[in-house]
Amino acid sequence: MEILVLVAAIGLFNSDPVAEFIKNGNGNPVYKFVYVEECTSGRRDTGYALAPTGSVMLKQVNKDGTVGDVCKD
Repeated sequence: MEILVLVAAIGLFNSDPVAEFIKNGNGNPVYKFVYVEECTSGRRDTGYALAPTGSVMLKQVNKDGTVGDVCKD
């Protein structure tokens, strides 16, 4: 079971959407739980949304500690 989880994690971090998310992030490793329905992955004015299932569950916290809008253009 542990090997399966490890293989899945490696595959996820090597995917194009995750690589794009990491490239467009602010470098802050802190996230807050949010829930936004009807969101697609991609770059927006508010940052890069990683929404492989059509919704967002985590939002990267800004360097000043605030949490901005999610999936807004």
